[in-house]
Amino acid sequence: MELRRDDFPVALQAFDVKDSREDFVAEQVVSTQGEADIFMSRYAGKLIKTRDVKPIESERFETHRHSGGFPGWAIFLIVLIILVAVAYATGWLQWLINKAH
Repeated sequence: MELRRDDFPVALQAFDVKDSREDFVAEQVVSTQGEADIFMSRYAGKLIKTRDVKPIESERFETHRHSGGFPGWAIFLIVLIILVAVAYATGWLQWLINKAH
């Protein structure tokens, strides 16, 4: 089942059909086609239905994606290590330690 990009987020529901009865099996709110494909493969052989997610429900399931950039603490740590290495290489760190004693 292909979903349009503007359909997301959508709730997928899986039902087990026996005779003329549909028994509910599972429901999942998905935000991408990949998540929908995983749900549908997990419940292969089951009847899959979709339903729109109400605005109040979609607030709970919105994923906060990070930009993929380098974290700020890592940049700070790298700069600190570089400063200590330069201070040691120039002798300033040794001079400062000797001055403290």
